[in-house]
Amino acid sequence: MAHHVHIAFSSPVPGQEAELERWYDEQHIPDCLKLDGFVAARRYRIDERPAGIVEMPSWKVMVIYEIESDDIAATLAQIPKVVRTPAMPMTDAVDMSTAMRLSGVATGERVTS
Repeated sequence: MAHHVHIAFSSPVPGQEAELERWYDEQHIPDCLKLDGFVAARRYRIDERPAGIVEMPSWKVMVIYEIESDDIAATLAQIPKVVRTPAMPMTDAVDMSTAMRLSGVATGERVTS
């Protein structure tokens, strides 16, 4: 199986920071991990703007999902089938105007210290 990451960047609606964190930790991440191929996930707070990047959305949250799949398109196609249903409710706490997702496949071996 190929190892992929699916990375979601988002920001809370002003005043909804705690609700967005709660939704990711207690609702959305567990819902995603029920999908075939999704094996792990972790939420991160974005600390600073990357060096050399002049303009970018002011994302506050990054979630990295780990996926094991030989057909990433089919694996990711599960999401629109269940999003905004009881299987994967959304929240009004996320500012969808700046939300972005991207995916990548591992092309080299994992290196550790």
